[in-house]
Amino acid sequence: MDRLSYTPFKRFYSLIWTFMLLFFPGAANALPEVAGLTITDVTASSFSIVWMTDVQGEPDIEIYSDAQMTNSVKDRIIITRMAGASGDTKDAATGKGNMRVMVSGLDPDAAYYVRAVMSDPQNPLSIGYSALQDVTTASNVTPYKNVSGALLSLSNDLVSFKTYMPPANSDPGNGKGELIILEVPDAKYPLSAFVGEAAQEPEALFDLNNLYGTDGFSAEIAGGGMVTLRIYKGGLAAAVLYYRKLAPNSGAATVSEPLKGYFADVNMDGRVDDGDFELFKKQYGVLTSDPGFNPDFDFVEDAAGLIDVKDFSKFSVEYGKQGL
Repeated sequence: MDRLSYTPFKRFYSLIWTFMLLFFPGAANALPEVAGLTITDVTASSFSIVWMTDVQGEPDIEIYSDAQMTNSVKDRIIITRMAGASGDTKDAATGKGNMRVMVSGLDPDAAYYVRAVMSDPQNPLSIGYSALQDVTTASNVTPYKNVSGALLSLSNDLVSFKTYMPPANSDPGNGKGELIILEVPDAKYPLSAFVGEAAQEPEALFDLNNLYGTDGFSAEIAGGGMVTLRIYKGGLAAAVLYYRKLAPNSGAATVSEPLKGYFADVNMDGRVDDGDFELFKKQYGVLTSDPGFNPDFDFVEDAAGLIDVKDFSKFSVEYGKQGL
């Protein structure tokens, strides 16, 4: 049975569940949560939608051609659940609650409306829905560096990023299934990839040729440009945010890693100021073993294994520096 053909049954169960919530409000705690919802990997014929959840069920989506959700899109589309994850990576991602669904077979330069659907395998009447998201497919996707009809090999075609593993964790496989979202200012939508899939553990691999700009065409991603990376560690834990710059283009087709800047200029805007301090405050007191730990703020590594007053002291000496 086609996935979309049983949508009415889901709506029927949803009505029953709504009735139960009215008369048994305590049941509300059983609804699966959907957090960190993001549209990623948009091309001329496809896109993905990623999110975090607190259950280990099968992810699903509903897609419409209108914001009123009256016209369900069914013809020709293909829905791939847990796209970009296979084998152990898929099992690990599902266990962590990191979900990714890809929709393909779409029209170019077309608007769609989509929402995530998350069912609790322990309770078929427990279904969580995200807010409705809008997405417009690309007009035309081509390799982003094309000069006089010739494609140039660039070092930033492929980018990898390693997830943080606590010092006490000697098994890099434990990072498998984490989800990383890579965002570039010049691109309209970000990319997403699972840690441990098509890459050395514990890292994720991105193809920057899959980014496109606000004009609907492939974005030209220059070396040295800013990128941000958000890592979904698992469950409903807050995403860990990293600021980096792309490696300079070398003219060779290689896999490069984005570069870290001056240690106290965390957001890499060329100065150490309130923006960096606000980020530091969110990390203060976080242990190296906590899911939300960001090593970018561990300015003084010590046996205490947390971000504390010693890190703040080193940061405060740098406050106010500019032109970095």
